[in-house]
Amino acid sequence: MAKHDVFSWLKSRLKLSLLPKRNAETKGFTLLELLVTVAIAGGIVSGLMLIVVQLMGTDQREASRSETQREMQMAMDYISAELREAVYVYTGSNLQCAGGTSGGGCVPLTSYLPASLSNNSVPIIAFWKQQPFPETTAGVRGQCYGNNPPRGVSCLTGSSYALIVYSLSKAPSTIWSGSARITRYALTEFDSQGNLNKGYVNPGAFNNFATWPFGKDDRTGTGQIVDLRNVTVLSGRATGAPADIPPVALVDFVDGEPRPGGATACSGDGTSYSISPTDAMLNSTPGFNSTVRGFYACVSIRPQAAGNVQQEVDIGVNQDVLLYLRGNSDGRPGITGDGFLPALETRVLSRGVLTKRPSN
Repeated sequence: MAKHDVFSWLKSRLKLSLLPKRNAETKGFTLLELLVTVAIAGGIVSGLMLIVVQLMGTDQREASRSETQREMQMAMDYISAELREAVYVYTGSNLQCAGGTSGGGCVPLTSYLPASLSNNSVPIIAFWKQQPFPETTAGVRGQCYGNNPPRGVSCLTGSSYALIVYSLSKAPSTIWSGSARITRYALTEFDSQGNLNKGYVNPGAFNNFATWPFGKDDRTGTGQIVDLRNVTVLSGRATGAPADIPPVALVDFVDGEPRPGGATACSGDGTSYSISPTDAMLNSTPGFNSTVRGFYACVSIRPQAAGNVQQEVDIGVNQDVLLYLRGNSDGRPGITGDGFLPALETRVLSRGVLTKRPSN
């Protein structure tokens, strides 16, 4: 009997232990514990978000720099390709003082070009190259087909000389947002319809590349140096300055800011190379000074004891040109302030055959 009672007591105790304790204290987190947990988790998430934002900003800055440098290289390649076709490249001194007047004075080349080229802009490199006639069947091609070309035009070659001017421009713009841009201007003998352009003087006919647009008017027989734009040298061509057609922007985000350390000089400056533009040209252009060298060139020269800049270029040999171009990505997404990029450099040997000597 006693044994049976013991088993009954154990059985009842086991059942009670398996039943939920209705009066047991409810377990959980306190408000303080929750606040601490939330604060720790928030700090971790905020730190991770900050790292992500910094990584995204770094990626954006690197993308902007890479894109700017890629555009600088494309612009350099484009200019170099045209320079290889040049028959005459102006040196820095020659570009600064290109035209020779009858009084013996000298005025920069840009004074004889549209005013838009000197609007907060400075010419960097200027040269003459062969330009094919317009493809239209009207105009010069039509006259050539009819065996009645304009006077002085060679239908056999199918091309004429064109003056190409690359400038560094800081003119205000609602389109471009970089500190400076490179513009391209072309003065061709014919417009897109094949008609004669006003203000054009053929340097091949008057052999006045260095002094363009001045040259000798052979019709007078006096050998007087005159502005040939004011002389009716070709039938049907209007005299006077060319139409003010704005240059075309080639690339933006070129470095147009002054750089510390003074002006840049070419190796052998004054003896074998001439820097273009000169310090005088930069200092006389609004918004520029001699330390603005985001884009410049070093043009090979033939030293002259008398310092005759008009004969500084030997057109009987190929000209050697060193081009320098530096971008500035300031203003692109992610770039504020320091956007200077490494300078690009290339060397171009012109392929022109103007009065080329077999030994050269």
